[in-house]
Amino acid sequence: MQRREQAIVKLLPPTQNKRNWLDNTAQVFTQAVQYGLDIAEKESVRSRNRLHKVMYRKARSLSLPSDYARMSVNTTVSMVRAYYALLRAGKQPSFPQVRNSQGIGLGINAYKVVVDNERFVLRVYTGERGTYVWLPLCVPAKYCDKLQYVYGDARIFKRKDDWYVTLPLRVPYIPTVSDSEPTFIGVDLGIVRHATVVTPDRVMFFNGKPARHKREHFTDIRSRYQKHSRNDRVKDSKGKESDWITNVNHKISRSIVSLASEYPNPVIVLERLDGIRSRVRGSKRFKRMVSSWTFRQLTDFIQYKAERENVRVVFCDPRGTSKTCPKCGHATRSNRPQQGRFRCVSCNYEANADYVAARNIAAAGARLLPQEPPDTARTQVQTEPIGVRPDGVKDVVAV
Repeated sequence: MQRREQAIVKLLPPTQNKRNWLDNTAQVFTQAVQYGLDIAEKESVRSRNRLHKVMYRKARSLSLPSDYARMSVNTTVSMVRAYYALLRAGKQPSFPQVRNSQGIGLGINAYKVVVDNERFVLRVYTGERGTYVWLPLCVPAKYCDKLQYVYGDARIFKRKDDWYVTLPLRVPYIPTVSDSEPTFIGVDLGIVRHATVVTPDRVMFFNGKPARHKREHFTDIRSRYQKHSRNDRVKDSKGKESDWITNVNHKISRSIVSLASEYPNPVIVLERLDGIRSRVRGSKRFKRMVSSWTFRQLTDFIQYKAERENVRVVFCDPRGTSKTCPKCGHATRSNRPQQGRFRCVSCNYEANADYVAARNIAAAGARLLPQEPPDTARTQVQTEPIGVRPDGVKDVVAV
């Protein structure tokens, strides 16, 4: 099994000749994309095959190498499909136009990351056989061991006066083998509290009330904008809210995985909450709160961050976790006299309801793990390691 990641790496300041080559190539690439968008709008084309037929020759006539031309087609197709997806959703977007530089799309055969005197260099094909542009990279320490797994289409782009490259990674996932007993960490996701984490010796709460109030604030703002037909402001508000909650989920997931990493052989246990929105009953306000609950995004963030740290994640059945007594095992709805309070009617055990749910989730993971089938993952295909700069290769631009 492989884990797909992206590494955004800054290019060291290129020489003036290399900078001119980057600017000119990015301008031609943008021209090819705009040509494809014009054809797609004029002839209502959305098929990749038809766009490839009308675009590829034009892109090649602009002196773009074949892999660059293919990437210009891919960029155009993604923009056109995004436009038609908005139409199907009932929105009225304008047809996409290229307002800014689209950077330079690098096909899988148009570049390679090589090592030159213990430094990483991006070798970019120029379209002439045997001629390349060599672009030294400023690689952060966290990516040094991962650049050997670069595989796929990349993109060079510009931010202000600096150039960057987005490199796709396919990192093999190697689960850690430990002789110690697993440490089960229960995570209960909710609305009042984003997450409640229970470890063998600690409890961590992530309060969701401030986030809920801020969401209601965003909803009120959009209502006022809609009354005055300010749809542009409504769209901006939705984008700001989405960016904000994504940042919140990143912080929460990072804290949970960091806490789990402190324990030997940790296993994070989550609830499988598929279809929960269709099962809820309640007021209009409550349904709006559930519909805006980003539990799927938070779960995904926890999963991929845990994989990076070699922390295992398992999912359990959520039924009964919030109404079962962790002390005597008695399960009934009467154990929840209030939303945030748990009191067992059988043994009088009393605690915070989210804490009890997280404890039950951790216990469910401990029962579930021995029942799972053994690891049957296939042996990973070895990725070609980073090469060494070949001798005698002509550099098209002087340093």
